[in-house]
Amino acid sequence: MADRARVTALVLGIRLAVALTAFAAAEWWSERRWPAAGGMPVWLVVVTMAATAALFAGTGRVLTRLAERIVLGDRAAGYQAGRSLLRRMATALPVEQVLPSLAEITGRTLQVERSEVRVNLAGGRTLSQVWPDRAGPQGSPVVVEVRHDGDAVGEIEADVARPVVANREATLLRQLAAPAGLAMSTVRLTVDLQRRAVALQQLTDQIAASNERIARARQQQAATISAEIRDRVDPCLRLAQECIGQARAADAADPAAAELIERARELVGQGLDELRDLARRIYPPRLGDGGLVAALEGWQVRSGVGLDLTVSDDPRLRADPAVSGALYFLIAAALTSRPDGAARQAVSVRVEPDRVELEVVAPAVAGGAAGDPTLAAMRDRVDAFGGDLTMTEVDGRTTLRAWLPLERVA
Repeated sequence: MADRARVTALVLGIRLAVALTAFAAAEWWSERRWPAAGGMPVWLVVVTMAATAALFAGTGRVLTRLAERIVLGDRAAGYQAGRSLLRRMATALPVEQVLPSLAEITGRTLQVERSEVRVNLAGGRTLSQVWPDRAGPQGSPVVVEVRHDGDAVGEIEADVARPVVANREATLLRQLAAPAGLAMSTVRLTVDLQRRAVALQQLTDQIAASNERIARARQQQAATISAEIRDRVDPCLRLAQECIGQARAADAADPAAAELIERARELVGQGLDELRDLARRIYPPRLGDGGLVAALEGWQVRSGVGLDLTVSDDPRLRADPAVSGALYFLIAAALTSRPDGAARQAVSVRVEPDRVELEVVAPAVAGGAAGDPTLAAMRDRVDAFGGDLTMTEVDGRTTLRAWLPLERVA
């Protein structure tokens, strides 16, 4: 007979003995009190039954514990602790305490030297808890699968010393595993949510850092453009203003006045050309009109930098101005930061079925690629498209490789 059936039978036997004792005592008292009545009065039978029922209702838990102590001996405390644990797991037991408590209760209930609880996590990973902590395998393992809503959420294992009782231990493990499925499923869900929360926080931190770098890069670029305007445009305008002032002070019939006005006109035109050149660096019109190849050729003419261009003039690049603009600015940033007078630099743009790949080979920057102030902005631009960028230095040459996703043509 199974342990639980033996406990139940013993409880029923105790209750039957108590009931018989109560009615025998009532019968004896009735015969002494009313010898001529010929039996117990009906009211005494009803009172005896009510008293017996009240006694059973008030002592049910005590009788069950007594029966478990008689049948199970030392294991009775483990069963009681196991029921208490399962009630707590269903109510208010903290998630981080579920596995340690379940492993300990399993070991104490089955009176084994080692028990282990394992929860199946996403990606084939497993979260396990051993009792006692760091205990090694001992005896023969008995493993029972734990399921919840038809899904296998984990396993409970107990190392039994005698294989001949493995079936009994497996039955006891299944009794523990049935109500433990909900708690272990909660543990699995909690661990998965914690992992996702950590990944989301890391992504949030990366986005915040990227936004901060982009803001700094914008401030740096704005400061650079302002400085170049002061250095290249403002001097022309100041000289033109001086020429106009001198022309006003001179006699209108003086040929020098006409020369000053002409000189002012040339200076204003020179300043306008410088301003247009700066505007092209912000966004070249040829990029939208003629595509990436035309824009790079125009940049090469203006900058005077020796380039070996190998660019695929693919229609998909023209159809995706965001990717074309990103490629243009990546190339311009990678090349304009290089020292003048160096060997020719190479730019290669290759269009694949689902991506566009970029390679720029240029002289290395003093201090290494890590010291390049534009590198972080370039990485942020590539990350914004979901691509990737790597930079390596060999023999004084820096090789930048990047790829950006491109719409696949059916």
